[in-house]
Amino acid sequence: MAGSDAELELGEDAAWVAAALILVASLSGAVVLAEWPLWGVPTDDPGEPQFVEPADGGTKLWPYTSRARSFEGRTLGINMVFYGETTEIHTALTERSALEWEDEPIAEGEADSETVSAERLEVDPEAEEIGDVISWSPAEGSRRYTYVEVDGEGEWMDRSYELHSGTYLGQRMHIRAYEDPVGEWTAVQIHEEHWDWFRLRHTVTGISDPQRDLEEEFMGEPYVESVVRMPFENESADSDGWVTGIHLAGLALPVVLTGLIGRSRRGVRETSRFLRRRRREIALGAGLFGVYTVVRWLGIAGELVFSGLSPKVVAAPLYLLLIVGTPAIAYSLGRGSDGVWAFTFAGLGLGAAIVGDYAAMGTSVLPLRVVLHRIAVLLAIGLIALGGAKAVESDEIPAPLTVGAGAWALTILASLFGYV
Repeated sequence: MAGSDAELELGEDAAWVAAALILVASLSGAVVLAEWPLWGVPTDDPGEPQFVEPADGGTKLWPYTSRARSFEGRTLGINMVFYGETTEIHTALTERSALEWEDEPIAEGEADSETVSAERLEVDPEAEEIGDVISWSPAEGSRRYTYVEVDGEGEWMDRSYELHSGTYLGQRMHIRAYEDPVGEWTAVQIHEEHWDWFRLRHTVTGISDPQRDLEEEFMGEPYVESVVRMPFENESADSDGWVTGIHLAGLALPVVLTGLIGRSRRGVRETSRFLRRRRREIALGAGLFGVYTVVRWLGIAGELVFSGLSPKVVAAPLYLLLIVGTPAIAYSLGRGSDGVWAFTFAGLGLGAAIVGDYAAMGTSVLPLRVVLHRIAVLLAIGLIALGGAKAVESDEIPAPLTVGAGAWALTILASLFGYV
């Protein structure tokens, strides 16, 4: 019997050591992938940046955004250009009902640029319902710049305005708009992102889907002369470098668009018996699920209730709750639990919360570095829960608890300081 217990303990030790090794590999991979764009993706030569002319003989545009007033800080590519009066373009995005109808549409082909070859998209003039109209509201986000040249004079330009559909501390589509100094067009960078509580910043999940969503909103509308795709060759994220050009021909009223699980009686009894035996471990998983979910929705509710405050002020106490409350629940509810089941339910509870959170925000694609980081997070919390279970068996601090606590600190610091 003693030999059997020794073998079981040896098996548990081997399992948590393997989990720790996977954790280290996952976190290391997340950091490497986060830094990879700095090593592996070429940026424009500052002496020879790539320019396009969205309109004939007008302003030249560097079709990217940048973190700083430099070409080396390149981030996402411009993926939409609206043609028309800049004030009307802003209104077209936010308050279409305030626009007046114009009976004289632009002549066929008049709006097409000769400088940039364009591919006209198929538009059904009889189309009436293409989906829900996106509701846009003023937004805030990190500063991003683009570069323009007018008559040979170049300047770095901050965004003219920002809009979003969604919530800052949840998931949203985010627009940065840059108005042509000459007033012929507005360049738009639209992307989908979500607030990442571990990184304390937004994680962009794509720019192609939101581009198509906004593009479809304007297709078939009587106040849109044409919707075209233009090859700016500014691939970034999941974009192929083809930019949508929307030529407004007069603006009109908005259009309002619009498992069964069966179980056998025996299965129910077995499930009920299992739940009674594992009540503490289930409470552990539920507690971790609850704290992560509560942080997200309290953040969104706080942002809406305290709309005059910066969202980051709302996020600060909730972030503290996340980084302290999560390991505290894992350790406290892990004590008195079976070690293996504590580790399992800790990972399942927090993992389900993270997956459910992404599903609620409509996020289906994540950068690999974020996936690896979340694996490291789950393994760290699992080891803390396992360490809590082992803490009642000995006066010494269990090795899994030490490793888990250290790993939790590393995962938080790596994401907080931008290494993920």
